[in-house]
Amino acid sequence: MLEKKRLSFLVVDDEKDLCWAIKKLFNVKDYIVDTVNTGEEAVKIAVDKPYPLIILDSKLPGIDGFEVARIIKKKHPKTSIIIFSGYHYREDKEIQEALRIGLFDDFISKPFDFDDIKTLISSKISIEQNI
Repeated sequence: MLEKKRLSFLVVDDEKDLCWAIKKLFNVKDYIVDTVNTGEEAVKIAVDKPYPLIILDSKLPGIDGFEVARIIKKKHPKTSIIIFSGYHYREDKEIQEALRIGLFDDFISKPFDFDDIKTLISSKISIEQNI
């Protein structure tokens, strides 16, 4: 009998507690959750290891989330990226343009309800599972 493949995704946020909380929420038998705290770390890990999904903060020290998304999408265009931010709103021109061109696949505002992000991540992962 084949063992079910564990799905993995990456969380990128400079708030270590938030990374820990998302990892704790999803790091069960069906998921592997990797976390990093800078844009540079995200680029380094995600360029070498294609993730089906990346949860990415827009404001990061060093390389910001927009540039991280551009670099990763260039290398792995099928990677879904959910951007989250406490500085931007879905209606912001910059966010709308990034969603329109496919740089981001979805947006969620901080602070967010963990049930909402769990539903969003679960739906994105099940979509990616079928690719």
